[in-house]
Amino acid sequence: MSANTGARPTLAVFVSSHGFGHASRSCAVLEQLCDLEPRVQIELFTRIPEWFFASLGQHLHFHELDCDLGLVQTDAFEVDYRATLSSLSDRLPFQPDLIQDLAQRVSALGCQAVLCDIAPLGLAVAKAARLHSILVENFTWDWIYSGLAQQAPALESYATLLRPLFTGAELHIQTEPVCLPAENAHRVGPIARNFRMSASETRNALSVAAADPLVFITMGGTPIGFPFLEQLKNRFPETRFAVSGASETIETDRNLTLLPVRGPLHHPDLVRAADLVIGKAGYSTIAEVHAAGVPFGCFIRADYPEMGPLVKFIKREIPAKMLAPENFANGAWLEELLELLAMKRVFRPSVSAATECAALVQTSLLGEK
Repeated sequence: MSANTGARPTLAVFVSSHGFGHASRSCAVLEQLCDLEPRVQIELFTRIPEWFFASLGQHLHFHELDCDLGLVQTDAFEVDYRATLSSLSDRLPFQPDLIQDLAQRVSALGCQAVLCDIAPLGLAVAKAARLHSILVENFTWDWIYSGLAQQAPALESYATLLRPLFTGAELHIQTEPVCLPAENAHRVGPIARNFRMSASETRNALSVAAADPLVFITMGGTPIGFPFLEQLKNRFPETRFAVSGASETIETDRNLTLLPVRGPLHHPDLVRAADLVIGKAGYSTIAEVHAAGVPFGCFIRADYPEMGPLVKFIKREIPAKMLAPENFANGAWLEELLELLAMKRVFRPSVSAATECAALVQTSLLGEK
């Protein structure tokens, strides 16, 4: 593929809407790409809300598209296998008319390459449009489906169907923690969005004094309840808690600050301002905790294939303690809160894996060898 040097560099991007981790990683890479290539146009296809990518500003042209199922989950921890298989049977194999329509759209938009954060539909579209395909992942769905086939054997057939799309990507970038290393892939570190405010500025915005212990509770983009909030107020009145996704608006209740998922405070800034993060062991939270060096109390889904590589990385790189998901809702994990708060922050030099990844994407977009 050779780009037209007179045209505005234009990149089609297909992002999985399975949680916010893929969107967070893609957004971090695209922010850096906009810095490296100020004229770039991004044609984004996803069901993640457009507001999540607001930092891309005028570079962004948003197309709402259900481009990836992944798994159907009942909450942040549980997979609904029956609903997953039902939805996959409706989607796969991809309908030729859908692929051709999308291929014509990205071509008409002047796209010179297609980047996919594990959404296989985008890889199929790139092939049909004869555009350079770029895959960014720390796992792919064929690997996940094979790993879950013991619980739902029919998933293996979908793994077999999707595997050629993932292995056929022309530029393959794997981001730590990598689940299945690929021989010809470029390997980069964990990718998190840049911080925007200092820790003290974020704590001031939360009205939290510098000396007050601050715990940030975040469970990612999958809705979940927080039945233990009364325990936080009654058992730990001297500790401040900021809870993401616990309210539609910002609310303060004694030592609690309840935050909406879409709020004025940047999620990575909340991670860095905290003395402890409590959350699900998902990609974006792990990457942000790693960048901030903050201790992490992480809930582990032992039956999920991604957990093994994620836990190995956490144990090696992050001050952390593993927590059982069955102890989340009832607040049993609070018995370990003082031990968790005693863990020390790690200070590490800032290294932007997002910039490294963006440079690889830029080279591919411009058709440079």
